[in-house]
Amino acid sequence: MTALLARRIPDPARAHGAWVYLGVSVLAGALAVAGQGFVPALLAGLGYAGVFLLTSAAALVPRPTWRRRAVSGLLLATGAPWAAIAAGADPAFLAYALVALFPAALAGWFGVRRGFQSPLALCFAVAALAVAAPSAACAGGGTAREGWLLGLLLTPFFVWRTWRLRRALDARRVASRAELRRTGLVEAALAAAWTALAIVVIHLWPAG
Repeated sequence: MTALLARRIPDPARAHGAWVYLGVSVLAGALAVAGQGFVPALLAGLGYAGVFLLTSAAALVPRPTWRRRAVSGLLLATGAPWAAIAAGADPAFLAYALVALFPAALAGWFGVRRGFQSPLALCFAVAALAVAAPSAACAGGGTAREGWLLGLLLTPFFVWRTWRLRRALDARRVASRAELRRTGLVEAALAAAWTALAIVVIHLWPAG
């Protein structure tokens, strides 16, 4: 814990890529069960956004704004799942939060050991965000098979793109701010396109 507090933590909530991966994961889970439980799925996904805000508050300590973000994140992390269940979500979606703990813990461990901007730390963090997809699908009434298939389609792609971009930044192949912005837009478009393809696969895959 001392090592964690001693190392400066970048604010993950300012990383647009993190929001893109979280957003497309939540939408993927909701659209994978479109017509069954779209609203409960979205609400379950908002719970992950709340957890993301809550954990990112650590990056703001000791600035006073960390409390405001922590409180807003906590309210969203607890209120959104409750609202999802009230809207008819399958409570089993909460179990996916336990799955997300493993890559999240590894992201923290590699962050302390190698830096929070290191490729391994970022890749495990993205893997934790991708769990929002099967969780949202489960909340919307999707089967375990659909949820895990969605996770298997999204997670490796997101991790690969994160690893590739981080290595490019480390090698200074992305130099200027304008080039970084263009690269970010390309990565966001690729993430959206791959997510759309994954949703199509989920709907076309024959039921077992």
